[in-house]
Amino acid sequence: MGRRLTRKQIKKDEFITFMDRAVHWLTANWRQAVMGLGGALALGLLWWVFTMILGSRTVAATRALDEAIQILEAPVGASAPADAKVKFASESQRQEAAAKALAKVRRFWFTPQARMARVLQARLAAEKGDLEGAVRELAAVASHRSPDPAVRAATLDLIRLRLASGQVEAAIRDLEVMASGKDKRLPQDMAMFELAGAYERAGKVSQAQEILRKLVENFPDSPYRVEAQRKLTSLS
Repeated sequence: MGRRLTRKQIKKDEFITFMDRAVHWLTANWRQAVMGLGGALALGLLWWVFTMILGSRTVAATRALDEAIQILEAPVGASAPADAKVKFASESQRQEAAAKALAKVRRFWFTPQARMARVLQARLAAEKGDLEGAVRELAAVASHRSPDPAVRAATLDLIRLRLASGQVEAAIRDLEVMASGKDKRLPQDMAMFELAGAYERAGKVSQAQEILRKLVENFPDSPYRVEAQRKLTSLS
């Protein structure tokens, strides 16, 4: 019992000594203490303002992107429903309105919505026949090399444009890295499915069969598994 009291007393004495030293330091260095506290408060305030601005920008960017998508999906011409909220008399009018709406989204720099707007601008350029401009925009987004949805969409669009333009070997090289899991821009099963299609386009049927077989065996829950099995059967 006495030993416990002694320990408590020691702890109490240590606490009192610590408080004495703290009070002495604050008395001698009150300016530094006030400046340190003020700096911490200022940093906290700046962080709060930053998060508030970022949050409001994200909300505004989301709203702007939704409006742009609504324009892109709007009906055109006489076939448009009479009660459609957004519709256009011609395809050129829809494209012009969509281009303006997507440019508005791009103003929200460094947001996921701005990156997705860039992907949609590339698709719009491809619709107009500007494949070079589409590839340029997609390559810029895909260069981020992250699993971000906009990067994934840009990467997939870029590969399909390259395949359509005859750049099969270049597309295969990129897909092989992604199918191995070393490049995360596309999920591995998606990359394998696209790679099989690229192999088939290049006349490499045995390689297409091999990658499809790996997809079926190693990714039983993949949404591409059923189609991969069907293609594997048709190639056999």
